[in-house]
Amino acid sequence: MNNYRLNPCNTEKEISDAFKLRYIAYRNVEAIDENPKKEFTDKYDLLANSRTCLVYEDSAPVASVRACVYSKEHNFLHLPAFEVYKDEIEKEIGLDKIIVESNRFVIDPREVDSKYLFKVPFRFIILNILKFDADYIITAVRPKHVPLYRRFLCMEPISEPKKYPGINVEMIMMAGDFRAFGQTVMDKEEIYKFTQEDVANYQFTAALRKLPTGLVIDDNSLQRKNII
Repeated sequence: MNNYRLNPCNTEKEISDAFKLRYIAYRNVEAIDENPKKEFTDKYDLLANSRTCLVYEDSAPVASVRACVYSKEHNFLHLPAFEVYKDEIEKEIGLDKIIVESNRFVIDPREVDSKYLFKVPFRFIILNILKFDADYIITAVRPKHVPLYRRFLCMEPISEPKKYPGINVEMIMMAGDFRAFGQTVMDKEEIYKFTQEDVANYQFTAALRKLPTGLVIDDNSLQRKNII
């Protein structure tokens, strides 16, 4: 994986670094409004069915992604995508399936090695799919990126463009039947090969299940605010 290191967020600093990186990336494309904290999060970051990771280049965080799991094990807690794409997901996949949603995927806009770096966070997503024996992977992408996700993850669009929760851009929901195409995806890229030990040792439950001290989710704006 070159000099990139994939690291699930376990500490307040790590999760704060992920929120800051999200803010930089989303502000770069004007997908969110400015806020004084210069960090971006939402209510799903606190739920037991979500886990965020960072990709580091040396000691600098350069990419991040969040995996949200829809499963009986997590009492079928909703995915962020359900806010706007639930009808399409129910029609095309069904709500009786185990689903891993990849979301809040960002790359530092100052990075130049985006072609390979783009692939690294999906190692984390695939690890979560294997951990929970998921049926489907879903993710919302900009319309121009649909062909890329078709080639890369064998995914197909299942919705019209809609505004994804918390951001000011329209995105198309894509879905892939991992049981049908997962092995093909993993065989294509060395980065996506896992041993049984890798999967068994991965702990989805983060050590951190709260926001950094003094901060709370504002459910209306899906952004963070200070508490005095």
